[in-house]
Amino acid sequence: MSTRHFRFMKFVNPTMDNSPFSARVKALALICVCGVIIFFATVHSPFLYDDAHAIEDNPYIKNLSKFQQMVGVQNIFNRSILLFTFSVNHAIGQLDVFGYHLINLMLHLCVGIILYFLTMELVTIENPALTPTFQRLPLAVSLIHLFNPINVESITYLSSRSSVLVTLFYLSSFYLFIRFVNSKEKQKNKWKNVHYPIVILFLFYLGLGTKEIIVTLPIVAVLYLWVQSSTKNFHKFLPELAVILIPLIIYLLYRYVQMGNLLVIKNDPYSYMIDRGLYILTQIKVVISYYLVKLIFPINLNFEPDIRLVSGFFDWEWIASLIIGVGIAIGIFYQKSILLKCAFIWALITILPTSSIIPLKQIATEHRTYLPGIGISMGLGILFLRSASHHKVIHPTLIIFLVIYGFLTMERSLDYRSEINLWEDTVRKSPYKSMVHNNLGTAYLSKERLKEARKSFEISSALSPSSTDPYINMGHIDSRNKEWDKAKLKYDLALKLGANRSQVFFNSGLMRLKLNKPAEALPFLLEAIKIKNHRSLYHHELGNAFRMLKQYDAALKSYRKVLELEPNHVEAQNNIGVIFWNLKVLDKAELEFKKALAMEDKNTIHNNLANLYIAKKQFSKAIPHLKTVIKRKPNDSRARSLLHVVEIIQNIPTR
Repeated sequence: MSTRHFRFMKFVNPTMDNSPFSARVKALALICVCGVIIFFATVHSPFLYDDAHAIEDNPYIKNLSKFQQMVGVQNIFNRSILLFTFSVNHAIGQLDVFGYHLINLMLHLCVGIILYFLTMELVTIENPALTPTFQRLPLAVSLIHLFNPINVESITYLSSRSSVLVTLFYLSSFYLFIRFVNSKEKQKNKWKNVHYPIVILFLFYLGLGTKEIIVTLPIVAVLYLWVQSSTKNFHKFLPELAVILIPLIIYLLYRYVQMGNLLVIKNDPYSYMIDRGLYILTQIKVVISYYLVKLIFPINLNFEPDIRLVSGFFDWEWIASLIIGVGIAIGIFYQKSILLKCAFIWALITILPTSSIIPLKQIATEHRTYLPGIGISMGLGILFLRSASHHKVIHPTLIIFLVIYGFLTMERSLDYRSEINLWEDTVRKSPYKSMVHNNLGTAYLSKERLKEARKSFEISSALSPSSTDPYINMGHIDSRNKEWDKAKLKYDLALKLGANRSQVFFNSGLMRLKLNKPAEALPFLLEAIKIKNHRSLYHHELGNAFRMLKQYDAALKSYRKVLELEPNHVEAQNNIGVIFWNLKVLDKAELEFKKALAMEDKNTIHNNLANLYIAKKQFSKAIPHLKTVIKRKPNDSRARSLLHVVEIIQNIPTR
């Protein structure tokens, strides 16, 4: 072998180096560099879809110092660890999207690193006859997982951080568990390695506070112990079993007390409505015909796959998928590789909670494959290496494979450059899914492309006439065009179809205010506030309705509630002054207007103060306010006329 070729082989396969430490450093450097190159273009992608309520509008992440007070320790299992990471992001860079993406990329790299070390440990369970073949497996598995295009959604779609973060906790906890089991020191003194169980439990509970998928870790741990032992001496691992099973039991009891049912999601009505049997049959189809295919051949990826629920037990799609799945399982278990069998079981176990057992509104979504995909990556790595032992083409083959994956990953990342890009791509792939057209319309609406938005909403409503969102969004377009009657009809139709959201009630009420029907608006505004009492905008418009009805006490109460929620709300403060003006309490009105002016120097407030001073016959005080208005708005004929009159009055000598 030439010197040049040897150096190339060492770069691709760092384990060829004589120094284990040097080999690992090279491998980790390669993982990090490749990961940054492949995904760095995604760090400028905007907030997308659910990022709005998960991050942008989420009140729980806005104040890191009060995070514990707002979320509470008692809510640790309601994904509070995920929320905490968002809160840290917000504390550092507010809503600068770069910081959020940077954290996601770093988490992905950390997953690649811990996967490298975990695979090094797992190789020891392999058939001794095959072990020499797998010396390059840790690096191969890490790079395959790192490069897989299906992971773009988990990394670039910020709301999917939970998938990456829980995988990091999952792998770290499992790695330490293996080290704990295999520790020679533990055999000498069972208390010497007590730090292992402590850290394992800590990581496990962090995972439970991130995403529920980590409940499968004890099953994977038991599988590892079973492989490590014979049936005769399995009992010697009882302490290890206790370490991992007891916290799981505690968690499940907690969840049962909280929800009363472990197989539903408390805040998702879909979990209760869908036929569980049909859902399970559908997920057999999803796992084989979508997830498995996309994990191995990640082309034509789709943010919202359009997969129908199977019609019944004799539906050919799920039966065909089951036959294929069973065939794959039989083929794998006839292989000599123990690790290949474990990789298959890993993928199966980790996909079950989100794809079979618990019904979810989204039948399929690609970020669910992030953790199960590690099993597929390991399987692919094993197949590459076993092929190389016979055909001697591992390095070119693996490199070509990774290059293709890398190209597809960067190409897929381009779809996440904007919401419009993402939803246009999704519409092309799921043209008959109503929600996709609605979301594309929403993206157009955010960019004031109203004509295109309306077309998308009309298609969405045609595909699903009972869906409320398209009508709500068409109401938004009508309101932007100041077509209040049309907007009111759209919002009312959405309410009639069952939209029970505060924003819809509010919009229906607001349209009635725009049509000068405050009495009709009141019940809608009150219902909106009943649902979401913390929205200052709702209370402000309620105050406007009361003011239009001359119910001034109620109006003052609403405006003061606004200032309680948002102390610098200048419109509410100004309107308090207007109410005292209407009540002829001019000194009080003057005080309130001055408070508003201190908040923001606005022409409206200057006009109000000028008119108030004229009413109080304090003409000299009115003049500077009128001049300020004219300076900012020279064509304001009313202010000019009023100033002219005031100056004339000022020049009339007093008798």
